[in-house]
Amino acid sequence: MLKRKHLLVAAISSVTVAVAGCGSAPPPPATTSGSSVSAPPPAASSTPSTPSAAGGTSVGPRLASRDPALEQWKRQAAEHIHSANARQLFEGRPHHLLQGVIVVDVTVDRSGKVTRSKIVRSPGIARLDSMVLASLKTASPLPAPPPAIVKTGAITYSETWLFTNDSKWRLRTLTLPQE
Repeated sequence: MLKRKHLLVAAISSVTVAVAGCGSAPPPPATTSGSSVSAPPPAASSTPSTPSAAGGTSVGPRLASRDPALEQWKRQAAEHIHSANARQLFEGRPHHLLQGVIVVDVTVDRSGKVTRSKIVRSPGIARLDSMVLASLKTASPLPAPPPAIVKTGAITYSETWLFTNDSKWRLRTLTLPQE
């Protein structure tokens, strides 16, 4: 009986040690100094660090800040595309299931003329791709971009067309969030 008890204790101890080794170590207890409590250091990230401008490291890629002038102009351009193609637009919020989402890189010169359009994401429905490119052609020229954002004679920006099942669309820039 005593031997069984020792074997049971040994088995429980082995399982306890094995389980304890599977997780990460618990964080050290918070310490208090005066009236403030210092939190444990943050956990190490699996995201590789990238050098920052100050010479330190930052986690993950840095996104470019949004230029308010560019965002305002993109909205004006989207409104112009909508007004030129009003019969093709759906009303209200898009449904949860869309027929297609098409992203286009659009290049516009200083006067607002669309000089290039390239589909960079598509569900592969040729009819929808054609509708997108035709809507840009119908709307060109777009409002002239402000000189401050056109540094090389032209500006390229991305716009997204959202298609419902009846092949009506709206530009993401002017669309309310989905229901």
